[in-house]
Amino acid sequence: MSSLARDDRGVTEPYTDLPALGLVVVGVLLFGYLLCSTYSAYASETSHADLKDDLRTMAVAISGDPALACGGGTGILDARKLDNLSAGCDFLRKYGRPGQTVALEISVDGQRWTSGSVDHAAAGYSLPVAVRLNDARCLAGTLTLIVAEGGR
Repeated sequence: MSSLARDDRGVTEPYTDLPALGLVVVGVLLFGYLLCSTYSAYASETSHADLKDDLRTMAVAISGDPALACGGGTGILDARKLDNLSAGCDFLRKYGRPGQTVALEISVDGQRWTSGSVDHAAAGYSLPVAVRLNDARCLAGTLTLIVAEGGR
């Protein structure tokens, strides 16, 4: 007959619980790290998607701007107005967030019109447009909007 007070088998029990407790702590820490890194990746992708959406909205607004558009329509640009744009018209100041530099490039069949300059491109967006060269000829082209932080 053995007594609980004289039994020596339970003396080492607290020391055998430490490795199991260590494994549980490592598992909880690993789960927390994975949870934080997943949230960080999600927030980064959401921010990038919001920036692309802002750039698309800005590009559509520029393609419909009366300083460039033909007859008040969106997506059809006038080549004569684009020539004035290249001559130094600084109409891009009203586009973009404060602290951003905006550059615009319109290319059609070997011709290219640019406005503004960006040292380092943060993000860009291309939008298909049509450029009316004269009353009889209209060509398909691309409006590329480039935005960078800083400047202005």
